[in-house]
Amino acid sequence: MNKIISQVIEGKTYSLYSVNENTDEYYSGLSDFVDSFINQADSEEHLLSIIRKISNKKSQLKSEMKKVSPDSIVSKLLNESEKRFSKYFTDIEFHLNNLSLSEKCDPVLTTSREQYLLYMIEIELVNRLYKAAFNSSESKYAFLPHCLHDLDKDCLSASDGTDYVCKSCSKNCSINSVSKLMKHRKIKAYIWREADLKKIFMLARKSGQSIGVFGVACIPELVNGLRLCAKYDVPAIGVPLDANRCVRWMGDFYPNSVNEKKILSLLN
Repeated sequence: MNKIISQVIEGKTYSLYSVNENTDEYYSGLSDFVDSFINQADSEEHLLSIIRKISNKKSQLKSEMKKVSPDSIVSKLLNESEKRFSKYFTDIEFHLNNLSLSEKCDPVLTTSREQYLLYMIEIELVNRLYKAAFNSSESKYAFLPHCLHDLDKDCLSASDGTDYVCKSCSKNCSINSVSKLMKHRKIKAYIWREADLKKIFMLARKSGQSIGVFGVACIPELVNGLRLCAKYDVPAIGVPLDANRCVRWMGDFYPNSVNEKKILSLLN
């Protein structure tokens, strides 16, 4: 289920709704798409490795997109995913062409069309590979974006020393709803503002506890977080925001949502 919001949820560069009332179609289509490529890459691990090795090479990705070669799995991934998932993009090219000089130095804001396609696939692969390890971790954390809070009410969240915790001040708040889902599964949910993940990882290791992380963020930021966790051998999974609509992208905050049904599927 997605939080019901009266206006259209359209992000700066993407919207997982496309023309639908919810984002379920995106997730079912993505799962089917990844299934179709597994045999060509030997395994999910191998496909993830291929994507992570090339996804930061923008010029090479553009060449692979133009190549349309049956012998290149990257070319096939890009061209086939473009056919399937371009309907979820709003206007990436317009956004990229109108960035300020300072914004052009931001690797998140400058995410290319080809990178978005590979990032979508990467998130699906990571969730498949690390879902079990996350759920079996002794200490589990969820980090939620502040932009999901109810914009019609002042957020009463407060820091507990690690980061901000939801105080359930609004029934219409996605952070409240998702935090409760996490709490019922003994996952500590935070609104990510100040948490030092590296410090959390080190403290968990010193205590001898295994640790897992669940993230919610826009597509580029979620991929960055998943990769950071992988660097520290922490099993991490996550669900992207239905659109990128925060002040960083739009200049102000706008109502947003996340697919809670997808979140539940990863926690069960």
